[in-house]
Amino acid sequence: MPDLTSTFLPFLSMALALAAAIGVALVFVGTKNRGLSEVQADTITALQAQNQAQAQQMKILEKKIARLESTFSTLQVTLKKRQGLLIEVNDELITIINQRTGAEQTVKIKIDSGELLALDDKKEEK
Repeated sequence: MPDLTSTFLPFLSMALALAAAIGVALVFVGTKNRGLSEVQADTITALQAQNQAQAQQMKILEKKIARLESTFSTLQVTLKKRQGLLIEVNDELITIINQRTGAEQTVKIKIDSGELLALDDKKEEK
């Protein structure tokens, strides 16, 4: 009769090898999922930082727009009172009307984003 140890030893080693393979597979899947979670967390953090930066930029630009609108209104009122010049802005058209002579002059302006960036760069250099 064969020895009990020699009969079960191959099955036992196969079972241990299978358990080890399953363990390695589980560790690999767990590590992969943890890596994906870290990448997602880093991405979320980066996007939140970008959103905060853009929100700050928007606040700064809103203040600049408000200041420019106030300046323009002041210029309009001053030119109308002192020189009799009425300034009308309609999209890309600026019309200057001399109320004393009735003469009108319309100028078309067009500024693309590249020109705006160049203007900002020139302003920073000063």
